[in-house]
Amino acid sequence: MVADKFWSIVKKYNALMNSAIEGPNCLDICHGDCCSIKIDIPKILAKEYIKKGYAKKSDFIRSDVFSFKLRFDEIKAKCFLFDKRVNGCLVHNSGMKPPQCWIYPTNFSYPNNNNNNKISCKKAKGWKIVDSDKCKEAEGLLQYYIFLCKLEAKSESRNIKERLSSSISENTLKKLLENTAPHEISGFSDNWDFISILPAEGFSLQLKKYCKNTNLQCDFLKCTSVCEKVSTDLINFLQQNLVNYIKNPDYGLDTDGEYPIINLKRIEDEK
Repeated sequence: MVADKFWSIVKKYNALMNSAIEGPNCLDICHGDCCSIKIDIPKILAKEYIKKGYAKKSDFIRSDVFSFKLRFDEIKAKCFLFDKRVNGCLVHNSGMKPPQCWIYPTNFSYPNNNNNNKISCKKAKGWKIVDSDKCKEAEGLLQYYIFLCKLEAKSESRNIKERLSSSISENTLKKLLENTAPHEISGFSDNWDFISILPAEGFSLQLKKYCKNTNLQCDFLKCTSVCEKVSTDLINFLQQNLVNYIKNPDYGLDTDGEYPIINLKRIEDEK
């Protein structure tokens, strides 16, 4: 992605949409319902949020659309950028708010050109587009933004080999495995710059076969850490199947960077 071109598009888009749309004062009517939408963003934007202090690496989750998704707080049902102190988005006035966030609730045009005061969000009516030419220009910029983001996402996806190699060469993945009980592991996860383990919800039996093959006397549910032999086997298994898993349309789509062992095993069995 060409950085100068990207930032030119994002900043111009933000300025256009900010001046083309008018509506009720969000502070008076709700608690950020529009922040309940899950949003995909490119890595170049995520890095800028980190640089400016709005976020940290763990606030971004792998996506199948762009490079990342903004972390969503399931308890609050809000994007992590929502701040109740301002009753809205932390980056709203930064000039680099995610372009998709500006579309709600007006989109780029009136639902009825003769009745433009009835555009409404979940809480209030009265949203309106005051400059349709700016909206049309912004709509074109959004398509170009999406094109650039998808190009970056393809490159970022290919870099998974580097993230895996780094996690193996630096021994971080092996250490994580050998410091975690096998029943607490359900697979692997692709983080910002390394591959980690995917924690299980409750007890997972996905490693039981590996453990029993190594040690028939193993008390799987009482075991407190993955042994060296199993961790080595698992890493080799991941190396052999991860790339094919991502490419497979049945398993690799909409994973949020999570790779359950059971699905990776299916890829291995299909070879």
